[in-house]
Amino acid sequence: MVDADMQQPVPSTSVAGHARARSAWVAIDDETQAHAIARALVLAGWEVGHVVHGCGAVHALARSVARLPDVLVTGLRFRDGDGDGLRLIRELGAFPDAPAVFLASRQQRAVIKAAQTLAEACGLRLAGAAEQPADVASIVAQLAGFHPGSGRVACRAAPPVLDRAAVHAIIEREEVFPWVQPKVRLDTLEVVGVEALMRGFDEAGNLVMPDHLIPALAAHGLLDDATLRVARQTAEFVATCLEEGMAISAAINVSMSSLARLEFCQRLAEAVERVAVDPSWITIEITETDAMSDVARVIENAARIRMLGFNLAIDDFGTAYSSLTQLVRIPFSELKIERAFVTNCGRDPVKRATMSACALLGRSLGLQVVAEGVETMEDLVGVRASGCTHFQGYLVSRPIPVGRALDWLRGLDELRAPL
Repeated sequence: MVDADMQQPVPSTSVAGHARARSAWVAIDDETQAHAIARALVLAGWEVGHVVHGCGAVHALARSVARLPDVLVTGLRFRDGDGDGLRLIRELGAFPDAPAVFLASRQQRAVIKAAQTLAEACGLRLAGAAEQPADVASIVAQLAGFHPGSGRVACRAAPPVLDRAAVHAIIEREEVFPWVQPKVRLDTLEVVGVEALMRGFDEAGNLVMPDHLIPALAAHGLLDDATLRVARQTAEFVATCLEEGMAISAAINVSMSSLARLEFCQRLAEAVERVAVDPSWITIEITETDAMSDVARVIENAARIRMLGFNLAIDDFGTAYSSLTQLVRIPFSELKIERAFVTNCGRDPVKRATMSACALLGRSLGLQVVAEGVETMEDLVGVRASGCTHFQGYLVSRPIPVGRALDWLRGLDELRAPL
């Protein structure tokens, strides 16, 4: 190992049984701390190629070497005047073979958290973080579980676009169905409702997911028909539940462009009334992005839906910088907190504070407050502490076809979620 600033050789080693040792660079302003971390990593079997003490040195190295390391252990403040760790993270995001980032900094916890968020936004993997002055052994211990690979976060490829013929075939075969995910009341853990999520099947019988199906339906002018079909099936599901003594409501996702059409709203009401379900058992969900569009149009559409007897939810709350004035103006009955604030909220005080503020706002306005994306008991504890009234997520159930959902509900003890 060579110190790029001091040009001092440092012993290196490798791990027996590995094709190559995991590699790292260390970029810490404090030279003593930087070399201590480097030597500890070497003793743990890492190859430490360079120890530097400035942003500019890392950038110059990154442009000159044939291969970047698996991990960059970096601080956030440097004395060299060439930039800071935040700039360094952003610049690393431009390299296709960028290293994962381990943050070791004396900065405030909020600044370190922001740097981690920046790394994620730049597509970089996070290898860990430690507040300085940190025990060098704890840094090495965190990195012990790191597995080499691309330092970039794998991005899910965009689904292929369904052409018009394929979309029409799905509609004509009536291969659009609701899959439902349970909604649970927090204080009693009773399943009190479901969210209906659109799914389709192509000619080969393959399941077509919403991120593939809905944009194609909208592009070819078929979203209204598909949404109404899902609404009819969902209303039938609710009717069956009520007939069997299960007080289960349902939510349906509807685009603002659909709600803007009076004919669509009338057909939606007819679809529900046809199966003798009162519209008050159905909630129409619109996304926060929709709610932030033309205010007059949103208010008109929302008022019409409520006038027809439906409930109205704002979905993905917190993702589009909502106007609180609009939240007060629009007659919502439910606020759904975006899953990004829920995931790992049990150990993230910023997420918990955000959720608590959203929940307090919602309850103050007389709304149900639903936390989406609850996947672990730790998430559930955080959601409960925040003051939400309901939750949904994989902890209870993934979305399932309505037929299986009925059997699942029938098997519950007094509709209590099996946690």
